[in-house]
Amino acid sequence: MSEEQDNTVLTAERAVKDNPSDPELQVALGMAYFYADRWDAAMTAFQQALALDPGTATAHNGIGRVHYYTEPVHESIAAYERAIALDPHYIDPVYGLGILYSAQLGDYTNAVAAFQRGLAHNPDDAFLTASLGSTYARMGRFDEAITTLQQVIVQDPNHSFAYSWLSILFLHLKRYDEAILACQREIEIEDAHSPRRLLGYIYTWRGDYDEAIVQLERSIALEPEDYEARGALAKVYRLAGRQQDAAEQYAIANAMAQRDNEYGQACFAAVTGDVDQALALLEIGLAKGQLQPGWARIDPEFAFMTDDPRFKALIGD
Repeated sequence: MSEEQDNTVLTAERAVKDNPSDPELQVALGMAYFYADRWDAAMTAFQQALALDPGTATAHNGIGRVHYYTEPVHESIAAYERAIALDPHYIDPVYGLGILYSAQLGDYTNAVAAFQRGLAHNPDDAFLTASLGSTYARMGRFDEAITTLQQVIVQDPNHSFAYSWLSILFLHLKRYDEAILACQREIEIEDAHSPRRLLGYIYTWRGDYDEAIVQLERSIALEPEDYEARGALAKVYRLAGRQQDAAEQYAIANAMAQRDNEYGQACFAAVTGDVDQALALLEIGLAKGQLQPGWARIDPEFAFMTDDPRFKALIGD
């Protein structure tokens, strides 16, 4: 637990001690524990909130979030549904339910239904609309995804989440100029490592190694633990003839990747150019349920191996 998380927990504990009958303070304590990965303590705090007031929608949402990570999944679904029933305008449990169906279960029909139900009560919520667009993307319904995400930008021209998903889609569809523009717009809104990393991939693919290096080095400056950006940087250093720099960067990135699961290691192998290893690890990751095929299809780390028949066989295309 970081010092900041520790301070947040201590502050929330003091607030509950001073006013133990306030259910929302119990929820705040539960969330402080949640963000510190103290699942049991978080669950206890949320349950205490419900003991004080069974109609506390935020407590049901908190229980849903804990079960999302600790299982059983059906308990997460039930908790989110209770929160939504208490307050249909409450966005968090709608998103939690939709992303659980989409990202964790690969149940896109129910994910779409969850987001559409949320939008029926919150028609102007750009984030829910963008989340619906991202679900269409995972389903392979790319035209609908792009249309939906572009609607978000009309609602909110500074919606970085929508631009992030548009860049992923354009990259997958090999619409590289549009992907670059989406990444650049996202960076204009808020400089972040992910769009920089995607730009690095595209410029490397195009043979513009100098610009790829600029983007990937900036990505790593923003997020030093991004081993995918480091792996991609090692590859472009090698292509640019900077062999020592390539070896140093690869060693750092590889050590980080080896601490991750097979899916993470597959991403690392893909961006460093080891397609055979990437496919072998991806097969294991899919078998273990570390990711859904819908995400594997559009994952930017696999963008330049999607035409490989072995990749298509793995994801069912």
